[in-house]
Amino acid sequence: MKDGVIVSVGVPVVPSQVTGRVVDAKGKLVLPGVIDAHVHCQTWTDHADAIGDSHRSAAFGGVTTAITQIRAPLDMAPSDAITHFISEGERTSPIDFGLHTILRPEHDAATEVPKVMALGSPSVKFFMSYKDNGIMTPDATLLRNLRIVAENGGLAMVHAEDGEILAHLVDHAKASGRTRLEDFAWTHPASAEDLGVYKALAYAKATDCPLYILHMTTKGGVKLLGDAVAAGQRVFGETCPKYLTLTNDDLLRVGAQAKVGPPLRSDDDRENLWDALEAGTLSVVASDHAPRARERTGQVDDVFAEPYGAPGTETMLPVIYDELVVKRGGSVSLLAEILSTNPARIYGLYPKKGIIAAGSDADLVLVDPERREVISAATQHSTATYSLYEGREVTGWPVLSTVRGRIVLDNGELKQQPGFGKYQRRSLPEFTR
Repeated sequence: MKDGVIVSVGVPVVPSQVTGRVVDAKGKLVLPGVIDAHVHCQTWTDHADAIGDSHRSAAFGGVTTAITQIRAPLDMAPSDAITHFISEGERTSPIDFGLHTILRPEHDAATEVPKVMALGSPSVKFFMSYKDNGIMTPDATLLRNLRIVAENGGLAMVHAEDGEILAHLVDHAKASGRTRLEDFAWTHPASAEDLGVYKALAYAKATDCPLYILHMTTKGGVKLLGDAVAAGQRVFGETCPKYLTLTNDDLLRVGAQAKVGPPLRSDDDRENLWDALEAGTLSVVASDHAPRARERTGQVDDVFAEPYGAPGTETMLPVIYDELVVKRGGSVSLLAEILSTNPARIYGLYPKKGIIAAGSDADLVLVDPERREVISAATQHSTATYSLYEGREVTGWPVLSTVRGRIVLDNGELKQQPGFGKYQRRSLPEFTR
């Protein structure tokens, strides 16, 4: 590695002829730096981590690039929010980063989509749920906005749950006094997500818009995605570590800290997600890091009053390595694809990032495949004080990472200061557009 890029791969080097540090990777796995393509931070009202906090937590987990979702308040243009967080990220982030734009239904997509794309944020997110807090995009608006994204060469991202079903069931549950933890799952059924996926696919096809479906959780949704991929539609699916390793039983065990949206599902859904990753139907695993400032555990009187979301960027690589490679006997190549190469390809970072090749950014993560660690919120670096994996022992741990040839993580220590990270302006590759 020299001047921030990989100069050669596999060429024997005489250590005495090298200027700078030589890293002995014997017994370690050398992987392309992890790209966490789905991270949240504190914008103006939501989440506990500021953008630098989220990226710092990610760095301790072997992530070398984070793509963070930015939601502007009602009185701010999304393009102004992106401009603000480019500056804030470059001031506080220890790793490289990109930004996704979230459009609320009131925002003027025709004006804002070209602006955010010019700022290097060509991936635009829409919520199909959360009617109660005003961010659900009505069907007619979604159709119009998908066409605008397509005409400008962008990629639409959707939270695909049908908001009308969810709102109806939650209102019914509240009216009948059914507000405990065990009532959360039936008010957020798999059928609502399946319908959301079906509608999103149909709307994207009708508007010829490339589509990325976030945090998929259901067997039925994955089947719909697979059929669309087989038919040649430009659509990509993502899931998250929590949906690959936890179920609704964990919500009942852990309490409201495990309330996430979409919710944790069944064992059958979870196994179908793994099958879809192995088959290539699902392309990406991302953390959906959504840290909240909350302490409550166990049963609560009103589960619907609790916020959605949990931290996860710092534990993503070790949890997925332990589950995929150690427990399930999966390949390290698949691990690299779903955590690095595929998000780089889809989101316009490839081949600069996501691959170990001459000319690419020297972003690497070394994993010790024998190292065992017990996950605890007390030893993590998000401002959130809980983890969905509290007490879980994992085998395989990131011990060193580099970003643009500079060591960031070194055996549990962060070697770069806030502001080392650089904003990555993105334009989408032809196969995405």
